[in-house]
Amino acid sequence: MPQVTTAESGTYRAYTKLAGSEPLPGYRLIAPLGRGGFGEVWKCEAPGGLHKAIKFVTSESEDGRGGERFGQELAAFEQIKAIRHPFLLTLERVEQIRGELIMVMELADRQLQDRVVECRNCGLPGIPRDELLSYFADAAEALDVISAKFNLQHLDIKPANLFLVSGHVKVGDYGLVAQLEGPDAGNRGLTPRYVAPEVLHGTPSSCSDQYSLALVYQELLTGTFPYAGRTPQQLMLQHVSGKPDLSPLPPGDQAVVARALAKQPEGRFPSCLAFVQGLMSVEVATALPSAAMNFRRARVDRSVAEMNIGGGAADYPGDASSVAERGELTHSGNTRRPEPTQSFTLPGRPHLTVPGAAKGPLPALVSGTARPGAARGPARPQALVTTPTPVETPPPLAEEVEAGLVVLDRIFSVIPVAALIGMSSGERSLDPQAFSAAVVAAAAAGGHVPHASGDVGRLADGAWVCQFPSTVPASVVPLKLDVVRERWGVSVEQTDPAHLLMRRTAGSSGFFGGKKFGYEISVLLPTGGKAVGEITVLGRTFGAPDPKFAREVTDTLPRVLCDVKNQLGNVQDRRTTPRVACGLAVTLYPVHSDGGIDTVVPAKCRDVSLGGMGFTVGEPLKTKYVYAAFPGVSATAGQAILVRITRSQSHGHERHYGAQYRTDL
Repeated sequence: MPQVTTAESGTYRAYTKLAGSEPLPGYRLIAPLGRGGFGEVWKCEAPGGLHKAIKFVTSESEDGRGGERFGQELAAFEQIKAIRHPFLLTLERVEQIRGELIMVMELADRQLQDRVVECRNCGLPGIPRDELLSYFADAAEALDVISAKFNLQHLDIKPANLFLVSGHVKVGDYGLVAQLEGPDAGNRGLTPRYVAPEVLHGTPSSCSDQYSLALVYQELLTGTFPYAGRTPQQLMLQHVSGKPDLSPLPPGDQAVVARALAKQPEGRFPSCLAFVQGLMSVEVATALPSAAMNFRRARVDRSVAEMNIGGGAADYPGDASSVAERGELTHSGNTRRPEPTQSFTLPGRPHLTVPGAAKGPLPALVSGTARPGAARGPARPQALVTTPTPVETPPPLAEEVEAGLVVLDRIFSVIPVAALIGMSSGERSLDPQAFSAAVVAAAAAGGHVPHASGDVGRLADGAWVCQFPSTVPASVVPLKLDVVRERWGVSVEQTDPAHLLMRRTAGSSGFFGGKKFGYEISVLLPTGGKAVGEITVLGRTFGAPDPKFAREVTDTLPRVLCDVKNQLGNVQDRRTTPRVACGLAVTLYPVHSDGGIDTVVPAKCRDVSLGGMGFTVGEPLKTKYVYAAFPGVSATAGQAILVRITRSQSHGHERHYGAQYRTDL
């Protein structure tokens, strides 16, 4: 259960507990997760080495309401302790020790608001719609169960109380849970930003949580809130009498959310699941056909149907009669006992697949780690999918890393970036060969790209370039270049152990022998003492050559570079495509063995070719495969290509990688 932001918790008090202490025998505190007006939450190690969350609620407070909150938490626990549901965060133990309530509960991966921050860092306004609806289907089912079967409302639905666990949402933090009837039903501490109007009047209804859920939906989807109030008083007044601004929502969503935000509970949907069902029925222009979304719709439809089946009093341990009297979730003519809805879960991820005829399994998409389950990314356009062939992936290793929540249904050589961040996209993927050619052309910036490794190419600034492998020791290179010096009449100067400069001065420009001009060849030697290294030779003019010399040097410089290569290039170059020096920015999307996309990694390109790339990052990568996007290349905008890491080397605080494009998928 990740840390609650201070803004929502409403307090800036220091933590009262210490890491390493044991508030309960066998429960050792590890690190704080959050604090608020009701107390503080810590990550702890429970007996057996399991990690749990542990919440402390004290009866002491600065506002004098600590005793009231203490009793409220205890009463909420009594209401919720017997309920078990896959989308409710599990409470495991409660102890009351010296005026302090200690609650041990399931430890979540993070809060839904953390996923929002992640999406906004990727340039999105909020969580992609299909992904968000899958989370809301989970939350709505849990809220409807506690409402219909136990006559309870959560009354504190907000992003900080929706927890992500293995790609699903679980509702937690039950401090405000209350029976719908009773003298204390509306006499509770509330979060003014998300409270329903009737709760402010002290008369919560079975649709109060739905109102809060609708507010959270717009906020997490669009990054905007339906009400513009800045203070608690302004917000509460707008909940009671203000008109919500729903214009940032997709047009089809606006009517659905408007109904869920009706001021009178009778004007809302009969249940939270019915609200989500309404959102799922909306056709969004940007959405693509998705088997995952079709399954979610079917699951929600079935849950709504089953929740609408009437039952006897034994089915509702709460005040069942009051539920029936409302006429919202029952049909009086049906007395069959409903099947339990607690067992519904989303299906497991399918194996990675590749389109077309079978080509054998992919080289293992090994990340070195196993990922927890995650929410699905959008399905690929049907036009790009033919007969899928299962691809075997290696068994996960013991160590785990936390990764993003987008999981690709299929792996392709080139994929829209939108799919990597959980959005639907109607854009067709580029051909991988066209992608790599566009990147090389952008790196060359109008220069001549050599057709084979070892050929002479020309850079955008007019310089000629040639690269080749060599085993000639740096100390022997000047001796080898004596032949070049004599043949072409150039001087040779070694400016440092890794750089030799050959120069020929041809004459002076101007009427009175002005600035000299000529050409020079830079020989850049490999460093690091490796047996085989790469030599780069650059040739360019200097000064202001006259037109005749400029024409001659166009023929001379490539020949001099070839001569240098003949003297030093004593190793057969096994590369099939030449490299081009490149300083483009690259955005990397690490991909795990299950198709899960990890946190975005910024990188800088060092060189590119038609077959791969070299790049530099600040931190070691955790996966063997990454998708690479080049934001500065207009021809590949919005697309990313799959690359396999083939080598890596540390250079100070940076790490250099070499990678090959996977163009065969």
